[in-house]
Amino acid sequence: MGEEDAFHMLKFLMFDMGLRKQYRPDMIILQIQMYQLSRLLHDYHRELYVHLEQQEIGPSLYAAPWFLTAFASHFPLGFVARVFDMLFLQGSEVIFKVALSLLGSHKPLILQHEHLEAIVDFIKTTLPNLGLVQMEKTINQVFEMDLSKQLQAYEVEYHVLQEELLDAPCTLSQQQRYAHLEKTSSSLRQQNMDLLEELQVAHAKIHSLEESVEGLQGSEGRLQQEVQSLQQERAWLLDTVASLRAQLPQTPSPHTGPPTGPLTHQDQRSPH
Repeated sequence: MGEEDAFHMLKFLMFDMGLRKQYRPDMIILQIQMYQLSRLLHDYHRELYVHLEQQEIGPSLYAAPWFLTAFASHFPLGFVARVFDMLFLQGSEVIFKVALSLLGSHKPLILQHEHLEAIVDFIKTTLPNLGLVQMEKTINQVFEMDLSKQLQAYEVEYHVLQEELLDAPCTLSQQQRYAHLEKTSSSLRQQNMDLLEELQVAHAKIHSLEESVEGLQGSEGRLQQEVQSLQQERAWLLDTVASLRAQLPQTPSPHTGPPTGPLTHQDQRSPH
């Protein structure tokens, strides 16, 4: 689409659908989203949830880029385009649906890994390499899911837990919870920096491609000039050929009959 239409679509995503909130400096909305995704995993894929919790792997370690970029940072462009289609259709709830579907469909493979590094590496690098069949399966599952009520309930639950945490005495478990929240916040900041680096690399690639396009456009202009010159030369040659033909003497065609003028004395003689 054109630049102006693209801007209006971005504005629609940021303001009408509320994605702008997750880019605020405190990133509180992103933390709520990570909590919601964790609770959804607990509800829909309990075995996988327990496995990740045993390794102290929260959604913020792997899913933050999914939410911040609508899966564009790690997944194939064709899949990302489908996600954006659904995002415009159904709203930001789609990102939760896609994340839950991806984790659920890869559950057996994730459960095979026993260590934090191996699990996170699989989710970040191997999982995004979707085949067409897996992509269509994920898309179909998204259209069948409805998480709106659960997401609202878990957002309220998150705020209640935060209020209780602030009001309760500072026990050891709460200190651990503060440490966990601080660790999560630090992880989010690091992932934000990683995404910024990826964005800078992408900008550099775009700049390089723009230079290539300018070079190709220059070559196209030169070729068009050469074509025009050749066309003019062809027209001149055609005119020259026509002029030369006009100067050639008119000769009778070998297929025409005898002359139609009066017969001479020799022509009137008998063939005998």
